[in-house]
Amino acid sequence: MSAFRLSTWLWLSLIAAVGCGMFLVKYQVARLDDELGRVNRSIDADRDQIRVLGAEWSYLTQLPRLDQLRQRYLTLAPITRAQLGSLDQVPFRPGEAAEPAIAAQPTSPRRPSVALPGGADLVSAKPGASR
Repeated sequence: MSAFRLSTWLWLSLIAAVGCGMFLVKYQVARLDDELGRVNRSIDADRDQIRVLGAEWSYLTQLPRLDQLRQRYLTLAPITRAQLGSLDQVPFRPGEAAEPAIAAQPTSPRRPSVALPGGADLVSAKPGASR
């Protein structure tokens, strides 16, 4: 009879251990579920904030509004040629002379040119040539 009681006690202790394990797992799952709910609420709040910021950005970058602000606060005018200056006004390092004009350079065989918008031509450089 003591063997029967020993096996009964073993089964009861096993059932108690499994029951405790189930309660621990249940509380861990409940904690993780609460954390998941907090994270989802935080994500929803961030998405709402992104929508608000997007609407604010679209309002702030409206072209008529920006033009009105430009007229009110900026005194912009088109750039004139006199403001740009010329290459002669650029100071060179001591001992360096300005490069001779393109027309004064010795003539070389005509290199192929590529037409650019606005009527300008782009002349390809010689391979290996450096300034």
